[in-house]
Amino acid sequence: MRQYTVWGCVWRWNLAIAVMFSVLAGSTIVWADEGGDELRREIAALKERLGRLEAKLTERTVASAASSVSSDGAAGLPPVLQGLQISGSVDTSYEYNFNGPKSRTNTLRVFDTGANEFALHQVELNIEKPVSHESRIGWRFDPVFGEDAEVFDAAGLGTGDDEFDIQQAYVQALFGDESVDVRFGKFVTLHGAEVIESKDNWNFTRSLLFGYAIPFTHTGIRAHSKLADGVEGYIGVSNGWDVVDDNNQGKSLEAMLLLTPSDQLWMSAAVMYGPEQAGDNHDQRSLLDLVAGYTPNDQWAFKFNYDYGFEEDAVSETGKNASWQGLAGYARYAVSDRWALALRSEYFMDYDGVRTGLGRSDLRIWEMTLTSEVKLHEHLIARLEYRHDEADEDVYPTDGSPSSGQDTIGLELITPF
Repeated sequence: MRQYTVWGCVWRWNLAIAVMFSVLAGSTIVWADEGGDELRREIAALKERLGRLEAKLTERTVASAASSVSSDGAAGLPPVLQGLQISGSVDTSYEYNFNGPKSRTNTLRVFDTGANEFALHQVELNIEKPVSHESRIGWRFDPVFGEDAEVFDAAGLGTGDDEFDIQQAYVQALFGDESVDVRFGKFVTLHGAEVIESKDNWNFTRSLLFGYAIPFTHTGIRAHSKLADGVEGYIGVSNGWDVVDDNNQGKSLEAMLLLTPSDQLWMSAAVMYGPEQAGDNHDQRSLLDLVAGYTPNDQWAFKFNYDYGFEEDAVSETGKNASWQGLAGYARYAVSDRWALALRSEYFMDYDGVRTGLGRSDLRIWEMTLTSEVKLHEHLIARLEYRHDEADEDVYPTDGSPSSGQDTIGLELITPF
């Protein structure tokens, strides 16, 4: 503002001097020619020029003032807060189990464990300052309150029955030609076709693979790089699966390759390797996760997920190795802009009973889920879902004898913001 004010004063003084000399010179000519017409024309021309210069000065002053306030209203904020993005969601549901279990528990479920009751799953807030060309240092903080936090709560951050968790909290930095960024702190896993937030999934309930084949979060350091057009890579080191405080002295390695051959097709291959048992630095756990997505048009979308896991000396009773694997397929059809149908089918094998924790060896489970989703409002999503689970053993409790099957119907309401 000040520099344009001084500049304007200088212009005005120069113009005033020019006018004075021109008037004097013109006066001499007038007195010599004894006519005033030419003097009046010269004065009019100088006034017109002065008006144009003052208009330009005003435009520059206004532009300077506007540039001092960013378009997102971040004027006056410290650099660490400029460009801040805030979002979140509230996720609630009611689910009915046709088995009527006395324990009022849905067996082998991830977050929807309560049978025949209302549930407050998540109240989540996402606060993020993303990295960019203008700001190469960013951060993210995702506090979560609700019943789901008891499930994905990482060991060492509160207690296992807390209904509060910090899902993510990390600092991010952008390096070089902006093709490499690094995160340091706690972040969600690279694995799986689903995520913790229900609003970003196609179904209300989570898959068996999401709950029993892969981890939820990691605490450590992760680097991401754009290797070429349609090719991205991730590599990282962390304390392990779902832990903030490490339970041994070893560290776990992660890596992922993401390919995007076209706008319709993407594929990823992710691996993880490291010791995960408490006080054991030698017995390793390995994981292979393959995911692919295909969107042929605006209505149809498909996803596929395969997981294979192996852990040394994981069976505590016998000291045997343990392994598990599963395959899931997804299809989604957008009936309209507001209504969509989604179908998921999967098959999971817990060969040694380590992942499901039911004490059943060679347990095999199949499930199918049909979900109808309606966007009632920009900030309100409703889902009605039917799910059938089937196992090769009677592992699902009822109000009497256990059953090999379990049927549920659920209603979910999500308010994203």
